[in-house]
Amino acid sequence: MGYLKIKSYAKINLALNVVGKTFKLHKIESIISFLNLHDEIFIKKIKDKSHKIKFIGRFSNNINSNNTVTKLLKIIDKKKLLNNVKFKITVKKNIPIKAGLGGGSMNAASILKFLIKKNLIKVSKKEISVITGLIGSDVILGMYSKNLILKSNNM
Repeated sequence: MGYLKIKSYAKINLALNVVGKTFKLHKIESIISFLNLHDEIFIKKIKDKSHKIKFIGRFSNNINSNNTVTKLLKIIDKKKLLNNVKFKITVKKNIPIKAGLGGGSMNAASILKFLIKKNLIKVSKKEISVITGLIGSDVILGMYSKNLILKSNNM
């Protein structure tokens, strides 16, 4: 299997309203739209004992080892969803980090969507919600990749 390319689109909150607070987070309502700006993710199966993850591109500096892509793969491996299949993943960062555009979260969501679409993992909608929630609160938005209205009770 050669490299396959995935586009991971940036998201933006067009409107944001804080409607309350939980123990840890604010309850929000938001209008979310996806932009034409995207990171490029190159992925291929490898014969190795561990995944290989690399970030390149203009906005790849200062991405640490505890990133969303690494978190996703650790969760999937812990749940034994990949049957010991490992991947080499290179993410070309075109979305600025810490710009509020959801670049990292959308990277994890795009990879998860890819793995599901290619039937490399089989998960229920509930399990998708659990996995994305373990990575970050906005990762679930990338599973839809369409404009939407987010309500405080999740969508």
